Amino acid sequence: MATPNIAGTLRRSLLIKIISKAAPSREDLDSVVELTASKVVEALQSQSMTFYIVEGNEITFRHIYYSPTLWAKDPELELKLKETTTKLLALRLPLGTGVVGKVISTSEPVFYRNSDSQAPFMSSMAKSTGFEVRSMLTVPLKSNGKVIGAIQVLNKEHTAGTDGEFTDKDLLLLKEVAEYSAALLQRMLDPKFELSADDTAKFVAKLTDLPLVTKIEEVEVDDKLLEVIGYALIRREGIFPHKRCSPNSVAVLMSNPLDYAKRESFTQATEMSIEEVRVVSATLFEALLKKYFNTKAASPDAVDVGSVVEVISSTYNTDTATSDIAAADLEKEDSAPIIQLTNRIIEDAYVSGASDIHIEPMEKDLLIRYRIDGLCQEKLRLPKLAANSMVTRIKIMCNLDISERRLPQDGRIVFKKYTKKNIDIDLRVATGPMNYGEKVVMRILDKQKSTLPLPALGFSDENLARYRECIRQPYGMILHCGPTGSGKSMTLYSALGEVNTPDVNIQTAEDPIEYTLPGINQMQMSRAIGLTFARALRCYLRMDPDIILVGEIRDEETAGIAVEAALTGHLLVSTLHTNDAPSTIARIGEMGVEPFNISASLVCVCAQRLLRRVCKSCKVAYEPEGREKELMEKALGWSGQVFKAKPDGCPACGGLGYKGRVGIHELMINSEELTEAINKEVEVAGLKRIAMKNGMKTLHQDSFLKVKMGLTTIEEALSNVPPDLISA
Repeated sequence: MATPNIAGTLRRSLLIKIISKAAPSREDLDSVVELTASKVVEALQSQSMTFYIVEGNEITFRHIYYSPTLWAKDPELELKLKETTTKLLALRLPLGTGVVGKVISTSEPVFYRNSDSQAPFMSSMAKSTGFEVRSMLTVPLKSNGKVIGAIQVLNKEHTAGTDGEFTDKDLLLLKEVAEYSAALLQRMLDPKFELSADDTAKFVAKLTDLPLVTKIEEVEVDDKLLEVIGYALIRREGIFPHKRCSPNSVAVLMSNPLDYAKRESFTQATEMSIEEVRVVSATLFEALLKKYFNTKAASPDAVDVGSVVEVISSTYNTDTATSDIAAADLEKEDSAPIIQLTNRIIEDAYVSGASDIHIEPMEKDLLIRYRIDGLCQEKLRLPKLAANSMVTRIKIMCNLDISERRLPQDGRIVFKKYTKKNIDIDLRVATGPMNYGEKVVMRILDKQKSTLPLPALGFSDENLARYRECIRQPYGMILHCGPTGSGKSMTLYSALGEVNTPDVNIQTAEDPIEYTLPGINQMQMSRAIGLTFARALRCYLRMDPDIILVGEIRDEETAGIAVEAALTGHLLVSTLHTNDAPSTIARIGEMGVEPFNISASLVCVCAQRLLRRVCKSCKVAYEPEGREKELMEKALGWSGQVFKAKPDGCPACGGLGYKGRVGIHELMINSEELTEAINKEVEVAGLKRIAMKNGMKTLHQDSFLKVKMGLTTIEEALSNVPPDLISA
């Protein structure tokens, strides 16, 4: 496969990023204009290109390009053309002015050649442009029956071999580019304009130069290939493999062919390279899944409860000691229906994007819940008689004591051992006795999932720049705080990914190892054999590390050794459980670390949370009033249009109004003033005032920034972080 042009790939990646945004900005309009202009110049080999947009009753110049070949023999012309560009970009023409006005008003293209009849016009053009004009194409930008602008090109490059003149083929190509660009541009100009999945796929195909598939009948599908790869992986990665190109390569369909992280993940999971890619709309992708995988496999509620429960009811009598049966039956992979049900629940949770599975015995039934996007959602209710069998089966899978039901137990399941499907996940298991039986919670650790780059984690531009400076410090301590499930581990892994180079020795002590990172030494803790964070830290200080990651600072011993490591030339990163960044100072102090050691070792503290993203397909715009408006103005000094979730949602978000999550951050960076305050043991409120004075944005402020950006809602922001009671 040929290596893609880097600049072209970056341009196309930007386009797909813009297409996927729920509310594109005016800056995005400029980006799309520039992307389209570069495509026109590249495809037509034109010496000059001008991009016009209609604004009200005027025509504006949005982008102007001149080829260096124009001034190759006349260096002074370059300066003149730069001056012309500056003047034109500030110029506004009344509608109907000149050739462009005619094209916009009639919606018909114009093609001028250097013929006898058109020579006077060409001569006039040469005087106004400052160079000889041999050919000109002008086409309208028409979308949804409305002309929103025009594209004009002058002269073909001499290297094209057409004596500087465009051809009829060039006209068709320019009209095609204008056609698929106009709808995207209209989306930037008109917030009410909806861009369909089919239009999106068309843009992606055109800008990536990949074939577009519009009908299921166009796809040749290898059923055996689908069976081998499995529904879960196809759904997870958004890659539909439809035929083999060779024993080790496949042809695939994708909605976003520029998502190279998913392509790499697919290749690693299947050990098959992607040789051919065709583009499909998101709608057609779903249709393919429904056609080639039965409804039960494709549905979020994919577990066939009825038939399995019926078998369970007939197999296990309510008066039977289920644990006695389980010990004999539940180790045979296909012998008991409860085994199939347990596997299906885990598979379904993985496909649904759940982070945790809760198995909870109630008074009359067994409740199964998934945590998706931070919220628990009920999925199944099973007969109470299935509870003991299911818990016993899970204990067998992670080698726990099935006879012990009075005490909590912890374990780990390597799920690949128990399924024939291509799902490579581990599960961290915790059991505990409740009033109606044992509850089990399984945290899903996806080994196929890659870390995200730092810019994708929700950092504001200001926080991202400051945080990147911190992680490049040679020594000191960087702490992340927040509750369980707030994204601390992902942020730490992403940070390590940025500084992970062959000349840096990075060692981690984790419980559990959630992501396997190439080039990094990772150690799994085991309290059963005495391998604790403190013991791992002592070991690492003798192993010449540059950067040490400690999964969590839980006790006085670990805290003391961590500070010692940070003070002796190592960069140490770790996590704590506190509500905000300033509170972390007090928490470390409670662990017995002296204030002067805290201030001397600390680089920064980053508190974080995860907020649900408002669904970009159905979110509702509105102007906040009253208390909401006051909060916006106090947090950001701004008030304007924001979004709220649609109460009944849409199919894209499963009727919830929210889909996915975005991080919010409170980044407190150490300073001379903060160091002095820590040494004087100033209270938390005082530390917060100093940090805010030095530029720290609180969690509340950052959450409202995400509201302003259209990523979440005021309701979601306030439900996760209360308003600030302290001001700088």
